[in-house]
Amino acid sequence: MKPFAWVSRAINRATGSGSQPSASRIVYTGRTRARVYVDADTTLKNATAWACVQYLTKAVGQLPWRVMKETDRGSEVAASHQVDRLLHRRPCADMGAFNWRQAMLGNALLRGNAYAEIQWDNRGMPFALWPIHPERVTVRRGSTGELEYEVWNNGGSSILAAKDVFHVRGFGDGPVGYSVVEYAAESIGWAQATEIFGATFFGEGMNPTGVVEIPNKISPEGLEVLKAEMKKMYTGPRGERTVFFDGGMKFQRLAMEPETAQFIETRQHQVEEICRWFSVPPHKVMHLLRSTFSNIEHQAIEVVVDSVTPWVRAFEEEADYKLFGGMNRQGFYTKMSLQALLRGDNDSRMKIYKGLMELGVPLNRILALEDMNGIGPDGDVSFVSNNVQTLGPANRNRVARIHTPRRGGRRVCHAQYGRAYRTSHGGCRRRCAGPAQDGRGACCSAGLNLRRRQRQRL
Repeated sequence: MKPFAWVSRAINRATGSGSQPSASRIVYTGRTRARVYVDADTTLKNATAWACVQYLTKAVGQLPWRVMKETDRGSEVAASHQVDRLLHRRPCADMGAFNWRQAMLGNALLRGNAYAEIQWDNRGMPFALWPIHPERVTVRRGSTGELEYEVWNNGGSSILAAKDVFHVRGFGDGPVGYSVVEYAAESIGWAQATEIFGATFFGEGMNPTGVVEIPNKISPEGLEVLKAEMKKMYTGPRGERTVFFDGGMKFQRLAMEPETAQFIETRQHQVEEICRWFSVPPHKVMHLLRSTFSNIEHQAIEVVVDSVTPWVRAFEEEADYKLFGGMNRQGFYTKMSLQALLRGDNDSRMKIYKGLMELGVPLNRILALEDMNGIGPDGDVSFVSNNVQTLGPANRNRVARIHTPRRGGRRVCHAQYGRAYRTSHGGCRRRCAGPAQDGRGACCSAGLNLRRRQRQRL
């Protein structure tokens, strides 16, 4: 058992229990074992973390987010709804929908939670969504047991009810999400320490630390001259590269070279390590070491399903619950369209659209998938192949044709097949006879002629 493991368990019990929600179950001071301070702001100094946050925020921010209404024919966009204007165009006066979603999701990724105050109008409808920095918010339970949000301002704090706060949570086991940066601090600190090592190595003239062996005693003046020579050689990428030793002096390196420390391999591993924390595939942060052109399209679809969709669901669920009221009798809900991110190449899309059209999907709906205008009322018509029919009539037709009897040297068909002959042979002058007592009638002359031609071919 690790020493002082009971302390960690006690802290977990203290932070994870009780009526007050907790944002973490670990002790976090910001200082890592790599002697690098890591927080949400310094994390963005790492290129991989920056690329992960940029990809997810841009992917979610660019999606069309509309208010939908359930109808008898399915669902339709409620463009006139006030919430649709907030989510699709401008949530508040300070920023548009794209930047608002970027800011909200960026806080949720780095700090585990994103908050926005819901401003209501006189009708009780949402009027604006004002983002609040997570470091200003403390989530707690009031005397009634319901959640409330204490927001700290310059002049003190104010309490907001849960219904007045748009709260997007990250992963966690309660009403408050966990901060990825706090749990990934060691991985991020290691990556930043490696980056500092590389920058120092090149900044110091790509020369490692070492010692100078002097066989004879040197005067203090000579030692100062030697130090100045060595400092001039080591300092800066453009420092002088040649130092002259005399008196049998020798230089011996002490620091480990980057090749020995596997510097490049370590940097590549750290890219994949940080991507795991943010659930972003490495190829989305331009780490194409193991990606090929044959599987890059399928990986692009996979990242939408595994990385983007969970955050989309978090935004949709919070909006559906907070922005339409508790009852929502008219059946409104919000939806982000992922179709733009799931599009394949042109050939794949054309095959899909062709299959949809054969299944009876109107042309105007297919054009809408490509953000193209419809062609008018003619595009609302559904088309199906002539060879397609339901299974029941197909089996009945087959059985009836096999068991058709004969009468007086002539072929006899049911009355329904008489109608079929009259429809298919418009030039027939003689109509099929009416149904007899047994429910059958004689075939028309067109049917007889057709039968004779079939015998001649045989």
